[in-house]
Amino acid sequence: MPAPAVTESKQLVVPSDEELVRAVRDGDGRAGDLLVRRHYQPLMRYLRRLGGSEHQAEELHQQTWVSVLDYLDRFDPTAAGGFKAWLFRIATNKANDHWRSQGRDKAAKNGLRLVTEQEAPQAGSRMEGSEQQQKLLRAIDALPDNQKQVLLMRYYSGLKFVEIAKSLGCPLNTALGRMHKAMLKLKQLMESE
Repeated sequence: MPAPAVTESKQLVVPSDEELVRAVRDGDGRAGDLLVRRHYQPLMRYLRRLGGSEHQAEELHQQTWVSVLDYLDRFDPTAAGGFKAWLFRIATNKANDHWRSQGRDKAAKNGLRLVTEQEAPQAGSRMEGSEQQQKLLRAIDALPDNQKQVLLMRYYSGLKFVEIAKSLGCPLNTALGRMHKAMLKLKQLMESE
């Protein structure tokens, strides 16, 4: 009976964000490229919905990464939420800076309204579903900005609450409380309409 063939499985070792940050600090440009590619889709999805347009999202994306590079030495790899939470906090701050410079209330309301808009229903979809969806979108639009931010980061960007708290610079309990209040307010608004 012949001996079984020995096959060696090669496992691809994927460096963590923190390892990539160390490499970037040491001058490895490829590590920086990998960080940008790794976080491009979720960050752009968040910025598109927050900024309201592809162009604005691209601007905020670039500004975010410039700040990341400028302040990379301040990143604490032991902080809750890690690099992703730190990155989203910078992106949120860039969006807030933009809103302040453009007249925060108008831009924030328009940006958050665009976030809640979705594709038109397919032909043949039931009218009740469309009406219910519109009712939900109006209810989301009526939420206070701090509750909308948590809701959008959780459901549109898929961030964990620890990452949301870190991104917004608030305690975890505050992020959880805002989400709880948002859900209660949404229920109230949906029932009252």
